Amino acid sequence: MKITRSIALLSQRPLIIMLLGFISVLILLPQASYAMPISTEVPDLQVSWNNSLRYNWGMRMQERNPLIANNALYDQGDALVNRYGTITNRLDWLSELDLSFHERYGLRVTAAAWYDAAYDPHSHSNPNALGAGAAPVSYLNGEFTSAVQRYANGPYAELLDAFVFGSFEIGPAVSNVKLGRHALVWGESLFGSAHAVSYSQVPSDGIKAISNPGASAKETALPLNQLSLLSQINPTVSLVAQLGFEWRPNRLPEGGTYFGADGVNEGPNVNRLAALEGGGGDLGLGLNWRPVWLDGMLGIYGRHFDDKGGWLAQVADGGQTRAVYARDIGLLGVTLSKNIGGTSVGAELSHRSNDPLVSDSAASAGAANGYAGARGDTWHGLINSVTSFGSSPVCQSSVLSAEFTWSRLDRVTHNPELYRAQGYLPACDSDPTLRGCADKEFMSLALSFVPTWLQVYPGVDLEMPLFFAKNFKGNAPSNGGGNEGVTTFKIGLTAKVYARHQFDLAYTGYDQKIEPAADSIFGSRILGAPYKDKGWLSFTYQVAF
Repeated sequence: MKITRSIALLSQRPLIIMLLGFISVLILLPQASYAMPISTEVPDLQVSWNNSLRYNWGMRMQERNPLIANNALYDQGDALVNRYGTITNRLDWLSELDLSFHERYGLRVTAAAWYDAAYDPHSHSNPNALGAGAAPVSYLNGEFTSAVQRYANGPYAELLDAFVFGSFEIGPAVSNVKLGRHALVWGESLFGSAHAVSYSQVPSDGIKAISNPGASAKETALPLNQLSLLSQINPTVSLVAQLGFEWRPNRLPEGGTYFGADGVNEGPNVNRLAALEGGGGDLGLGLNWRPVWLDGMLGIYGRHFDDKGGWLAQVADGGQTRAVYARDIGLLGVTLSKNIGGTSVGAELSHRSNDPLVSDSAASAGAANGYAGARGDTWHGLINSVTSFGSSPVCQSSVLSAEFTWSRLDRVTHNPELYRAQGYLPACDSDPTLRGCADKEFMSLALSFVPTWLQVYPGVDLEMPLFFAKNFKGNAPSNGGGNEGVTTFKIGLTAKVYARHQFDLAYTGYDQKIEPAADSIFGSRILGAPYKDKGWLSFTYQVAF
């Protein structure tokens, strides 16, 4: 019961025609009308309604790699689209309503809606895939579940932010409070939070992030119901706090979709038990200090939270699987931000206790170990920089960003027999890295360079965003921390018209370690998500109105 999908090219034309007509109307509108302030007769009441529309089209540019296409764990997504086939033909709408009174109290509500014309719910998989009988991802009757259709196809809409806020003064301290569904991200990280102080502070919509170029952080974050505080105690000291009332998991590309990498969340429905989810009691406290002698900011953070990323565990009874989300993780961290010679520098060092470690999905996690995987203590760190350059012979201006991340195992504290690492699991005794076993230490590097050319035509600015990221040492000991050799690169061209319309053309490619495996029923070993043959070309148009 594996699946794949065909792409209905003819059905895409109405969406494209509708979009082109919409773009034509917007371009003819007065260029100053970027947002929609709403006039009221109430003094000191400000209301604004902002909207953005984005269209994405994507084409697969690579042939299938047999080591991925013939592996029953990943054949569904790989068989979905042929080379030069359309992988996405998607329209997204983000709407934001802001209300403030006396500029001290108010509310914010945002919502997102989407539809992807490239998908239909009926297909089949590669019949020659190896290990089909042991693959945990399948769909009843050869159809995607409603959860997969909701997020991959649509049309669908969801509420994002929905909170009230207020500011008040107690002596010299000025405090701002938010109550309701909103997102918080603490610390100094630039490219993701897997090894940051903000790890698992807010769940992420990974489906939208990977398949929807141009999606902003306010769209890919999945806000939580919580109470948060930012208090400026004096000119050099501020306090932040968080009290959570809700838990939500990361939203991942489900098995069988183009970017699917096996199923953990709501998608597959065969031989799957209900997930062991987190609770809603995340706690956090942070203190930021800006001493004059430092000319920068120091931060100290403490958090207690439940993981938003899961582990696909075998259950002792019947060989069924379930997603397990670790509870009661502790984190202590310090951060630094400072400008050095015109370069903005950020750094973090954090220690996690009871951290979920890479665990053996082939082992049974039963009642004896709390249906959980291995747990332990881990160290994490990062250092990054952002440098702006002026005019050069190549471009008028540019921005270079870089981030190095690191993690290291401190100790294993619970369920060591499930820890997938050399010295703990017999299967990891030979060639442990390529077998997906955790290493003692992990390192990665990400680079971004964006040159800019202003007014190449009247009202038109050009950018060329370049991105490269590589995990160059080890498989991280923490669950979801990264695999050695996984690489992402992107080259694009962006045109901004009257600072309102944006057109993007980009190629995104991937690399990873992959090898034949005669001793595996699936015929191959793949480190990380199976994207080595999924390089794609994307076109994006977005506008605010």
